[in-house]
Amino acid sequence: MRKYIDVVGRPGIDHLLLVDGKGRRHIDCSDCDLPYYRSLRADIFDRTETAMPQAHCFKVCELALRAQDVASRGSEVSRLAR
Repeated sequence: MRKYIDVVGRPGIDHLLLVDGKGRRHIDCSDCDLPYYRSLRADIFDRTETAMPQAHCFKVCELALRAQDVASRGSEVSRLAR
């Protein structure tokens, strides 16, 4: 999980806290390049698919809309049940 604040209190803003079956580790990522948002911006303006394929983006949006619909209908059902 990428964190901007280390819960242990180490200074800096680029932390990677890795927890697995072998234990937990802190990795300082302050010298790591983060190209995703730069690539995403280029995808939008240049109509490329370097950060993420369009099909993936559309599927994520579809799933989010479906989840919102189910949640909305669920709250309507619970209101009617009262």
